[in-house]
Amino acid sequence: MLMKNSEIYNYAQALIEAFQDNTQRLPVKINFYLQKNKRVLLDLSQDIEHSRMDIAQNYGTLTEDGTAYNISDENISAANNEITELFNIEQDVPIYKVSIDSFSDDLTLTTAQMEAIMFMID
Repeated sequence: MLMKNSEIYNYAQALIEAFQDNTQRLPVKINFYLQKNKRVLLDLSQDIEHSRMDIAQNYGTLTEDGTAYNISDENISAANNEITELFNIEQDVPIYKVSIDSFSDDLTLTTAQMEAIMFMID
């Protein structure tokens, strides 16, 4: 599936947040594909985050506490342009899809969980 880096990053974050509760039981096929997709998206989002941090490091200076980069007003436009370019890059991501028929009538998902997995439902 062709995705922009921004989509990859957002889907990875949504999956992390929506499925923090490991006590919820999902049908085997859905859970299997969810875990495979989550792993791929997390790996790619870490690469994106690393590139984003490289941009911040290139244009900014590390704060005294070492937790962030301050980017000067004269460099902010160039840094933003590179970050925008980074997030607009498209990648072909191997996404495993499940049929809507794989969901049983008694499966209860929150709105956040449904939104997080919509990209993988046929």
